[in-house]
Amino acid sequence: MKHSNPLDVGILLLILALSACAGKTTEVSVVPADGKRGVVIRASSFSLTPAVIRAHNGDHLLLQVTNAAGTVHNLTIKKPGGEIVRSVDLGAGESVEVPLDLTESGTWKFYCNKPFHETLGMSGSIEAMPPP
Repeated sequence: MKHSNPLDVGILLLILALSACAGKTTEVSVVPADGKRGVVIRASSFSLTPAVIRAHNGDHLLLQVTNAAGTVHNLTIKKPGGEIVRSVDLGAGESVEVPLDLTESGTWKFYCNKPFHETLGMSGSIEAMPPP
């Protein structure tokens, strides 16, 4: 009888875990409240929720980011052209407010820049549509 290699079993478990997370997308439309456009983002072990945020070019967002995990995470935001505009580290259980001016239409990518975290699902986007 052939025994399973522990590395093969680990890779299989990782693939199953990733496939269980695939397709779980949350969309949030930014709604003004008291003249401010706020979005709450929750960072946990290998996910950022919501994963899709819809807003408009010209909006000023206040991202309220909470790290619900027991390890350090990060929130890095790139403009549609790829330029990094914000990068904030969050300790375990820490919350921060990250102001963001959407100065152009397009897809603003956000992710955790810690090794392998983005690949394992800690990423999302802000879809900045032209103003109404």
